Amino acid sequence: MKICNKNVLFTYYEVLMFLSCQVSFATDTISTNQPLLGFQTLISSGDIFELGLVNRVPLFSGTSGYFYIGMWYKQVSPQTIVWVANRDSIVPTSNCFLKIFDGNLILYDNSTGQTVWSTGVNSSRSKDVQAVLHDNGNLVLRDGSNSSAPVLWQSFDHPSDTWLPGAKLKFGRRLLSSWESSMDPSPGQYSLELDPKTHSLITVWDGLSYSSSGPWDDRLKTYDDLSFKLNLDESYITYSVTDSPNITYRLVMDVSGLFMLKAWGVESKSWAMIWSQPDNRCEVYNYCGSFAICDDNKEQPPCRCVPGFQQVLAEDPNDFSADCERVTKLQCGKRNDEFLPIENMKLATDPITMEFTESLGVKCGYVCRADCSCEAYAYDDNTCFLWTTETDAFNLQQNHANKGHTFFLRLAASSNSTATSNQEHSKGRSIVLPVVLPSLAATAAVFLVCLYCCIYSRRRRKRTQRDEKQSRELLEGGIIDDDGEHINNLNLHDIMAATNAFSEENKLGEGGFGPVYKGKLPNGMDVAIKRLSKKSSQGLTEFKNEVVLIIKLQHKNLVRLLGYCVEGDEKLLIYEYMSNKSLDVLLFDSLKSKELDWETRVKIVNGATRGLQYLHEDSRLRIIHRDLKASNILLDDEMNPKISDFGTARIFGCKQIDDSTQRIIGTFGYMSPEYALGGVISEKSDIYSFGVLLLEIITGKKATRFVHNNQKHSLIAYAWDSWCETKGVSIVDEALCGSYDLEEVMRCIHIALLCVQDHPKDRPTISQIVYMLSNDNNLPIPKQPTFSNVLNGDDQQVEFSINEVTQTELEAR
Repeated sequence: MKICNKNVLFTYYEVLMFLSCQVSFATDTISTNQPLLGFQTLISSGDIFELGLVNRVPLFSGTSGYFYIGMWYKQVSPQTIVWVANRDSIVPTSNCFLKIFDGNLILYDNSTGQTVWSTGVNSSRSKDVQAVLHDNGNLVLRDGSNSSAPVLWQSFDHPSDTWLPGAKLKFGRRLLSSWESSMDPSPGQYSLELDPKTHSLITVWDGLSYSSSGPWDDRLKTYDDLSFKLNLDESYITYSVTDSPNITYRLVMDVSGLFMLKAWGVESKSWAMIWSQPDNRCEVYNYCGSFAICDDNKEQPPCRCVPGFQQVLAEDPNDFSADCERVTKLQCGKRNDEFLPIENMKLATDPITMEFTESLGVKCGYVCRADCSCEAYAYDDNTCFLWTTETDAFNLQQNHANKGHTFFLRLAASSNSTATSNQEHSKGRSIVLPVVLPSLAATAAVFLVCLYCCIYSRRRRKRTQRDEKQSRELLEGGIIDDDGEHINNLNLHDIMAATNAFSEENKLGEGGFGPVYKGKLPNGMDVAIKRLSKKSSQGLTEFKNEVVLIIKLQHKNLVRLLGYCVEGDEKLLIYEYMSNKSLDVLLFDSLKSKELDWETRVKIVNGATRGLQYLHEDSRLRIIHRDLKASNILLDDEMNPKISDFGTARIFGCKQIDDSTQRIIGTFGYMSPEYALGGVISEKSDIYSFGVLLLEIITGKKATRFVHNNQKHSLIAYAWDSWCETKGVSIVDEALCGSYDLEEVMRCIHIALLCVQDHPKDRPTISQIVYMLSNDNNLPIPKQPTFSNVLNGDDQQVEFSINEVTQTELEAR
């Protein structure tokens, strides 16, 4: 988390004001009539836990920091956060509050008018929804004021890095995830998971398991104060603590990668780590970050940066989660880089290896020096180990038994503070190199080619391993609930039966990524099943992107994903069935278009607008759809529109304005000029597509097949000419037979032309469009659009690179 520098005195003044304004609430409950405002805090009835706004100010950052809703022990000092609500959406202002709205507990940012975080409950059965903070640290959203009222949501089901006694952690998801750093509560790179085969708790670094508790759980069971329970029938794990008024226990997935049991004593008034997994901290993968040495024989901290490097995060001397960085950059291509030998080392993991038969040390050092990307080397027997900017040096460990290897670290000459200890090595090199240089020149060229091939092969292998890992994660398909949890399993056999083996009679249509079939599940539910074509450009990345995105998005104008299945080469998505299929099926058919009267078309426009507004502004994630078009607007039995197909969508950060890609994915005719020509993505890209869609709804004509007076023409250009001459009346769909509100039609055409202006800054935001559609105020004058990306024939799903050399993959981020 990057913080800009400002006046430090002003920063600490704000911190003091924050602390002085922290006001405890006289209750443990938030109700519809009683929100939690500003710096007020909620306190459990037994005065054990407290919940409220937390301010984090990185040391010497010169800013007022950032804020999140956290929960901590009321009687423990210093403040110990055990749960965070808005881990993924920290806000830079204290002008926000918790309130009950539409049956949910939400964090509302008053300065932007946006919902920052929500419990995400679909609906409630009463208007008397309350949020109550219990003495066990569980924040419960219940459907009524009675303590026995049904629970709609609870924080115990959504832990952050801390496992409190009594919390039931469910299988099939990450049980806990560490903070990103000691100052940043967003999900970090370490997590705690449960191995369903051995019932062991395993600690994981970026998908790689590095430690296991063993069969559940012999080591923790040795503590008499703790009692653990593994419930296989209900798929959860929990623990309880015997009554001990002088000791408080908590299990935490620490930012260091250790899963720890900590105890706070009334007499000691401090937290003590009484158990950790793994036992040796240096066994934790990437415990100290890149270019840091782990020494478990040291007192805290066990990490230190290698010479010539410094911590990236200087706020906390114990926090190496952000790696070490060079003090002085290397002088690539010049002769003043030196190699510092660090002896008795357990070498870093994942090096690039090469084999030599003689003069190993000289050749290995020469190859590393000759390659600008090489940052360190070592050798043993006939093998040379190289670490480059692509691999970094993780998991360096100090060996105190005078065993191990010498690790030669590349440094700029000005950073080599140990030139004396390295003098012998440098002299040897200066004598030998002039002798062997001619014979090594040709050899080095070959090795450089090999090195490049190794790096390329390594990157490709990592990508393959990542895809295989994602395949394993998605392999167990099925029907899922709103939290992404499996309700029941589905396999390819079930889906074949549901669709009558993907028969033509069950086929609903076909898009750029494959056909869609109607199916009936064993429980009688009608569903739509998208079968990704093996020739489709949508691969596993896009498939997982669509699954992850739609699970997190809940809105009445977004199609609901019910499940998925991955088996062999088959990748299938299971959606709610929309009886009226997609908008293009009706809109572009000369007979069926008559079913779409003007009122229905307005209803579709308004619904699609609300769905797009949710994606851009109101959802927990800011989503750019990137392929908004008529075939991706589905209609239910009441003609309510729902936006579908999120395989190409992109997630944006809270303050992110635009992004760029070298891989253009979408449909010609709907692409904005800055995206089609330059790969620039923003909310305004979707606005352009929405403008084209709006023109199609008005005219009944398909943008990519538009013909006027027997001449191929751009629908946008034709609409502009019509608007200039008749305010657009001449382009209204003849299927409406003149039955429409003339002013409303002209307003919609006007809005559409505002949306398809060439420059993104000239286009309105989705909120402005919502306002324009519902108000009669004067609209700005649109500028003449000059861009057209029309293809002859049907609209085509395209994927191409704007760069002939490199091509980047789409990632949900």
